[in-house]
This record gives sequence, C-alpha cells and structure tokens, in this order.
Amino acid sequence: MRKINPIRLVGIWKEGYALDYHSIASEFIGIDEWGHNRFQTTRSYLGELLYQFKYNQDREKLAEIISLITQFISRWNAIKEVDVVLPVPPSNRNRTFQPVFELSKQIADYLRVPSYNDILEKTNAAQAKNLNKFDKSEISGSIVRKKRFLKLVNILVVDDLYSSGATLHETVRVLKTDENVKNVYVLTITKTRR
Repeated sequence: MRKINPIRLVGIWKEGYALDYHSIASEFIGIDEWGHNRFQTTRSYLGELLYQFKYNQDREKLAEIISLITQFISRWNAIKEVDVVLPVPPSNRNRTFQPVFELSKQIADYLRVPSYNDILEKTNAAQAKNLNKFDKSEISGSIVRKKRFLKLVNILVVDDLYSSGATLHETVRVLKTDENVKNVYVLTITKTRR
C-alpha cells in the first residue's frame, strides 16, 4: 500500500489534516504566449492522483484516492464522533463534475454517515488559490449556510486542496454559527507547500 504523509492543519476547527503535500518540486520553465508563468511540477503520489481526478476527470483515480483516505481515517480516533460529512462548497457551481462532492460522498459511505452538498453555498467565485495574501479578505462572507441542523452534530468538512486555509476557515466559521454544530473536523486530500 502507498504511503501518505499526514500534515496537521491548525485552525478554528477541533482537529484537521491534509493527507500529503500536493507537489514535491516546481521549476519555472518560462512564460507562455499569454504571458503566464509556466512550471514543471513534480507532484506527490497522492497529488498526482488528485490532479488526474480533478483536472482530467479521470474517475478511475477515485478508488485509489479513497483507499488512501480510508487508510488514514481508520486510525483517526476523533473521526468516530462524526455524524455528517460536508464538502467545502465549490467555486464553480456550474461545473457538472464536482470532485469534492464525490470525495465527500465516498468518505461518508465509508464512515456510514450522510453527506450533504446543499448545506453551504459559495456566493463569490473567487478561488483562494488564485488570490494573493492581501486579497484573501475576499473569501470572508463568500460562503453562506442555506440550512441548519435540527440536532447536535459533529461535522467532517472535506476539501481537495489546502492552500492558504482561507476557504476552509470561512467554511468552518459559517458552520459554527449554527447552534447545533458541536465540533468541526477538517480533512483535505493535499496541501500546497506555502
């Protein structure tokens, strides 16, 4: 079985992890015809699986990603408290293929708890990964809670890639405004090196 390298994520959540770094190395190789910097990126094993799943829509990679996730969460004691799994709301709601929805559903199935895609919604299409550190304030207020929980719940929030943590922080902040949310845990598949 492939090895993962869990990284503790510190934030306003009770406990959180990224399963590995997304990339191992990135080398500048020039500027393309549109003036964009180009890089030759070497991804971690899990980073490459996620890249192929998310950007090339290679759904065959999902089973292996889930296998690596379950390898970790089977040993994560806090996860036993989780009552529901929620994905971070996607930036592009019109995309027919939503990788984070599929990841959340599979994780919820493994944990034998429900997964809901309609509790939170992103109102601003800005992606934290595309913002510099001074523009991260655009994330604040960009996620709204559309529904509330009717009983006390512990939530696992799932995201594919942790960059600055701004989107995850805003997601958890919004969830905590619901009086029936007891604890929030977070799990991202990979994390950038910054």
